[in-house]
Amino acid sequence: MSDKPPTPSRLSGKVVLVTGAGGAIGLATSARLLQDGAKVCLVDINADALLAAVSELTKYIPNESVDDRILIVTADVTSESAVEQFVSKVVDKLGRLDCAFLNAGVSYTSTAIFDTTEESYERVMRINVKSAFLGIKHTAKAMKDRGNGGSIILTSSIAGLRGTPGLIVYSASKFALRGLALTAASELGGDGIRVNTIHPSGVNTPMFKASWSPEKMEELRKAVPLGRFAETSDVAGVVSFLASDDSKFVTGGLIKVDGGCVSF
Repeated sequence: MSDKPPTPSRLSGKVVLVTGAGGAIGLATSARLLQDGAKVCLVDINADALLAAVSELTKYIPNESVDDRILIVTADVTSESAVEQFVSKVVDKLGRLDCAFLNAGVSYTSTAIFDTTEESYERVMRINVKSAFLGIKHTAKAMKDRGNGGSIILTSSIAGLRGTPGLIVYSASKFALRGLALTAASELGGDGIRVNTIHPSGVNTPMFKASWSPEKMEELRKAVPLGRFAETSDVAGVVSFLASDDSKFVTGGLIKVDGGCVSF
């Protein structure tokens, strides 16, 4: 799932909240964060996925109590009361909150503009954008109250950097995250809170594979200068960097994790 990190103590003493933790990127990133020394709070709406995640993650914390390093919360990240409650819970149970990886999101099978429904628009914008807004609002409040700053990371996409035919609503939602991040970075900088977006290209996950036909997948792969799709470990390494003090002067930024397929 994740290569052995070069600096096992990079995040020692830090607490990181991960939304969408039951998915492939959330799981791989949680593994990397644990390897780098962090305590993690895993949030997902799918309780079974969270239990499976914990079972997988225990191998990254041998000889340690799971309860000391991992907190799981089943919650709807589009509900403000739920977000407020799980942010409060992570602070109460783990003692602090240093980083929030706001990773919850959905996509859909490539669909022409004329066939894209209002229901699809509402669902994608609610999960991809509203959840990020609520996540920023409440995790930043917890960080501000503690007074030691923090890092907030939003999972955007290269679809948030360029037009993506067939995914008009998904693209709109991922562009919206840049507006959230830039505004939050400006507003929260005085509190030492950094906000950045990451922009993966196609990541080798079930959600990505479900969006495109096999023929389109091969076309997309050929468009990547490095010649392959991203792996979840590629994303996890960037999140670990942004969660750490190595990125303490990076805010309002966008980091492409795309193998070079977007040039600007």
